[in-house]
Amino acid sequence: MKNHTVFTLAVLASLCGVGVANAADLQKAPVYTKAPPPVEVFNWTGFYVGVNVGYSAGAGRVNGLAGSSDLTGIIGGGQIGYNWQAMGSPWIFGIEVDGQGSGEKDSATATTVIPGAGVITATLTESLPWFVTLRGRIGYAVTPMMMIYATGGAAWIDHRFEFTATGLGTLSSEDSRLGWTAGAGIEGAINRNWSWKVEYLHLDTGSYNTNILGVLPATVRVTDEIGRFGINYRF
Repeated sequence: MKNHTVFTLAVLASLCGVGVANAADLQKAPVYTKAPPPVEVFNWTGFYVGVNVGYSAGAGRVNGLAGSSDLTGIIGGGQIGYNWQAMGSPWIFGIEVDGQGSGEKDSATATTVIPGAGVITATLTESLPWFVTLRGRIGYAVTPMMMIYATGGAAWIDHRFEFTATGLGTLSSEDSRLGWTAGAGIEGAINRNWSWKVEYLHLDTGSYNTNILGVLPATVRVTDEIGRFGINYRF
């Protein structure tokens, strides 16, 4: 009888131990794993401002004069614009305004002897001091953070003549003309806010009538080929 009691107690103790272990397991907190953060999808939509610098090779053609002037020089300025891109679409549509200061100019100098006046040196300088463009842009994202684009619109171009002669002083005339522009470029995003771009533009005033130096009627046409590098900051 005694052995039977001991055996019974041992079985009960074992059952109690298993019950306590199972209860402890039930009281353990479940283990949760943190979900990975959502992947941010890059989008070009938004306003931006930027600066640019480049080089320009233009030409001024005046009817009645032989040849043309080569208007070359450094350009620099700034731009502001807006892009729009539908979610999931590779197409980007935008508008941009830019203003440029220009060092483009060409000069011709001649020296002659005038009886009673001596040696006279005269210089005629033609230049493009500045221009402004208003353009639409259509881009295609070849990767989420890089696009190629075509651009075109209106251009407002300043055209200046200056004549200086020994003993005669300086005469000048200046016309600002509405023309057109078209080009293409590539833009790559560095991060969410910053991007770089390389761009080509062709500017053209078309032919127009003017009075050079206020005394010489002429038909003038100015064209310009521009290559520039820019940096944009998007808001």
